[in-house]
Amino acid sequence: MLAKELKQILLKMCEYGLGNLYILHPTKTHVYFGNISFNKCHLSIIDTSLLKGLQADLFTPAANEGLVGMICWSENKIWESLTFYGLDKCQLTPDFSNTRGSAIIAAQNQYGDSIINFEGSVYRGFQLLLEHSFLPAIIIYPVKSKYNETGLAVTDLRTVPLDIKLLIKLNDTVVNSIEAYKTLAVDDLDLSKSDFHKYFNGFIES
Repeated sequence: MLAKELKQILLKMCEYGLGNLYILHPTKTHVYFGNISFNKCHLSIIDTSLLKGLQADLFTPAANEGLVGMICWSENKIWESLTFYGLDKCQLTPDFSNTRGSAIIAAQNQYGDSIINFEGSVYRGFQLLLEHSFLPAIIIYPVKSKYNETGLAVTDLRTVPLDIKLLIKLNDTVVNSIEAYKTLAVDDLDLSKSDFHKYFNGFIES
């Protein structure tokens, strides 16, 4: 993909909240973990410095067995944010172990949302990942969905061999970013009226 095309995709995604999410971007001289920003069409990452001093080679798993899906801007969706797709909805073939593959396939919440074939708001998708002990971060690696949309890959930082204290800091950082934006309208939940009453009647006064 040409740099100009990627830049246009990133600009579009920034309009829909890409800057609220955390990007992992290893380079030869520094490993960035922060929020993406455009200033006068110049792309930059506002780094948290949490990964300062670490070598880029350490993060090799993030672009392979760590992949858990992708995010992109989608047309004609009921949610206003970016879309998160699980691996079954992406043109991705990560090389992960049987144990890890089984964990991704089995991860599902009480509403029937599963990570492997998730399609919905990025905030719901990332919340689902966090609930199942995945630590989502975006990498600047162009990916296409099964619907031929182009976006960026999402990885699980827990596949990177990091110190447990650092993982906790990274997890808290990601959790706080998602908590700030995950307030949903009823329509975003994609529930039928009967399902809505089933799950929420206990909280509604008669």
